Amino acid sequence: MSRYQFEGDLAHLERIIPLLVHGNPLALAYWQRRVSSLSLQQSLLPDGTRRVTRLLNVFNEVERALISGKATARRSPG
Repeated sequence: MSRYQFEGDLAHLERIIPLLVHGNPLALAYWQRRVSSLSLQQSLLPDGTRRVTRLLNVFNEVERALISGKATARRSPG
């Protein structure tokens, strides 16, 4: 993977992952694979490690929010 492709993929994921909490158009497993694949290339950019780590943290927060929301929805009467 080139540095420019890595930068493009990382920037795309930085925009998409936070939006997943509002509705997930694809399975979380897909996005998790995308983030994980970038973690192998994070040294291509000087700030790659910091950005990938932040993105993984955001992904984990989104995943927890989605799981928590589903649990709340199941408990709600209606």
